[in-house]
Formats: sequence, structure tokens, C-alpha cells
Amino acid sequence: MITIRKAVLEDAKGIIEHCKLVFEETDFLLTEPEEYEMTIEKEQKWILNNSYPKHLLLVAENEAGEIIGMLNFSPKERMKVRHIGYFGISIQAKYCNGGLGSALIEELLHWAKKEPGIEKVCLEVFSHNDRAYYLYKKLGFKEEGRKIKHIKTSDGHYHDEIMMYQFVK
Repeated sequence: MITIRKAVLEDAKGIIEHCKLVFEETDFLLTEPEEYEMTIEKEQKWILNNSYPKHLLLVAENEAGEIIGMLNFSPKERMKVRHIGYFGISIQAKYCNGGLGSALIEELLHWAKKEPGIEKVCLEVFSHNDRAYYLYKKLGFKEEGRKIKHIKTSDGHYHDEIMMYQFVK
């Protein structure tokens, strides 16, 4: 059984282990494995920063208590865009295609609909990440625009980054 819950300070080590694994497993995240230099102290500070109002940091853990997925949502800070927030999501490869991504995003959307001041949930996805793109479309996100050749992978290929959104109010 997989449990989804808000992250706590004690999750720092598990989040670091999760991030190291997913950065090695996929080329669909911005961070390269060698760029990730998180310490327990830095991770705890990041968890605290994502505990502020209008922020959400979810973790998914398996029956053994290991973090296998996470989602973080942060609002924009400037007054004119304070009603907007962006989320990022990561799931370990062996837990993909089992509904965990949908469950994490649905939890975010449920939370955002109740959160005062949050009206628009946004994300950015690599154009060659078909699985994620179709999941977002299935969950009601719409394409808002593209950053052309915004991503350059280690093999030298360029990909667009697709901006997507969903209004929750």
C-alpha cells in the first residue's frame, strides 16, 4: 500500500535518496545527477520553506516507509501573479504506470481548490515526455505555450518545454 502525505522534517534523508535515484533513472527532470548536492540540513530547510502558506510538499511512501515519489507546489511571490503556482513531480521508475502520478496530482488539485488565493495551477513538461504530457491532459491541464528548443539533453538533442495550466477557481 502506498501512502501520500505532507512531508515532515524527518523525511529529509528519504527525499534525498529518492531524488538521487530519480535523477539517475530519467532524463525528464531539469537536474542532472552530478548537479544534485543536497545535505540533510539543506533538505530540512527546503522542507521548512515548502511548509509556508500556499506551499505544498507531498511525499508518497511504500509499505516499507521509503519515499518513492514526491510533488512540490510553490506559489509565485509577486502580487500580480500571487494567484498562480507551479508544481513539479517525481516518481521512481518501478512505481510508474500504477496511478501514483494521478493520485499525487489529484491530491494537489483537491488542496489547491480549498487553498485561499490559489486560482491557477501550472507546470512545465519536456515535449518528449509523452507519458507525463498525456497524464496532465487526462487530468484537465491545457497547453498554454512552448519554449522552443529550451531543453538540451546530454546527447545533444533539443526539446521544447511545454507550459500547461489548470484553473482551480
